Amino acid sequence: MRIKYRFFYRLLRPLVRLFLWLKFGYRTEVAKKLPKNYLVLANHVTDWDPLFVAAGFRRQMFFVASEHISRWKNAYRFLKFVFAPILRKKGTVASSTVVEILRKLRGGENVCIFAEGARSWDGVTGPILPSTAKLVQSAKCGLVTYRIVGGYFVSPNWSEKNLRRGPIRGAVAGVYSAEKIAAMPLEELQALIERDLYEDAYARQLADPKRYRCKRPAEQLENLLFICPQCGAQDTISSRGDMVSCSACGLQFTCDEYGMLHGIDYTTVKELAAWQRGAVEAGAENGLVCRADGVRLVRVTKDGEELVAEDMAVMDARTLACGEWSVPLAEITDLAMHGRRAVVFSVKKEYFELLVAPGANALKFHLLYQSLLRK
Repeated sequence: MRIKYRFFYRLLRPLVRLFLWLKFGYRTEVAKKLPKNYLVLANHVTDWDPLFVAAGFRRQMFFVASEHISRWKNAYRFLKFVFAPILRKKGTVASSTVVEILRKLRGGENVCIFAEGARSWDGVTGPILPSTAKLVQSAKCGLVTYRIVGGYFVSPNWSEKNLRRGPIRGAVAGVYSAEKIAAMPLEELQALIERDLYEDAYARQLADPKRYRCKRPAEQLENLLFICPQCGAQDTISSRGDMVSCSACGLQFTCDEYGMLHGIDYTTVKELAAWQRGAVEAGAENGLVCRADGVRLVRVTKDGEELVAEDMAVMDARTLACGEWSVPLAEITDLAMHGRRAVVFSVKKEYFELLVAPGANALKFHLLYQSLLRK
C-alpha cells in the first residue's frame, strides 16, 4: 500500500507546485539532507498549508487532518485512497491519533503535523502543547520544522474564501537527527519547536510592509470581532469591502491591503484581537453571556451527523445550551474551533459540532470557554 501513496505523491507534487505558484506566487526551498525518516512540524496559517508543506518535500508523507474531512463523502473517498490522511478530532484528547502517528513513524514512514492544531486568528503562532515534544521523542525518528511566512495576509483566518495576492513562502527552519532529539531534555526540545515555528505576521509586516492585493480587505472581520471597540456592544459588527462598522454606535473604520486598520485606536488586527481577548477575560469575571441565533448543533458519530437542535445557542459561566439541549461546562472535556463558524467539543464519549449561521460569530464561545478555564 505504501507504494501506492508514494506513487501518487510523486505524480501530483509537481502539479501542486505549479498550481501554488500560479495561484499564490508561492515559493519554497526543497528540503535537503533529511534523516532516514522524520516527523515534520509546521505552523498553521491557511487551509492550503498541507499543499504548501508538500511542495517543499520530495519524499512522501502522511498528513494529520481534522476529522471533518471524513464527512466530505466523495471528496474524502478520493483523499483516503490517494493520501490516507491521519484523522484527528479537535476538542478531544485524540489518543488514537497519537497511536497512528507513532505506528507510521516507527514503521519508517514520514508524517506532518500542524503543531498549533488550529489556524492563527491574529497572525501569531499559537500555543504548542508540551505533549508535542513528548510525541517527538517517543517517535524515535528525525525532526524537521517548517515555517510558512506570508500566509496570514494571503488568507486571514477570519476572511473566509477571500484570498489576497502577495508574498508568501515556506522554508525548512531546522533539521534534527533522532540521536540529537533523544539527547535533549523535553523542556529544551519544546523551546526549540516553539522557536522554529514562531511567526508574527504583523511584526514582519510593520518592519517591511508588503501589499496583498484584494478588493474586499475588511470583509468578514466579524468572524473575529464580535465586541465593538468603541461602545462595547456585542454582535453589532458588520463589514463590506474595506469598511467595518457598528450598528449600535455608528463606529466606522477601514482595513487596507497592507492589513492595517484606520479610523480606530488599533493599527493592526493583532492589536484588536488582543483587546477583545482582554474584554472577554474581564467579562468572564462579571457574568459575560454569549449568544448566537440560528445555530445548528449535531452529534458526530462514526456514521455521520445526528441533528440535536436548531435554535439559539447560549454560553454562560456554567452552561452551554442550544434550544432545550444543555450541558454543564464542567462536563465538556475540551472545546476547539473548526474553521470560522464551527465549535467542536467532547462530552464524555460523545462528540458535538455547533455551527453558527453565516455572518454570526462562533469564536466568542471559544474565547469565553478558554477564559473560564483560566479563571
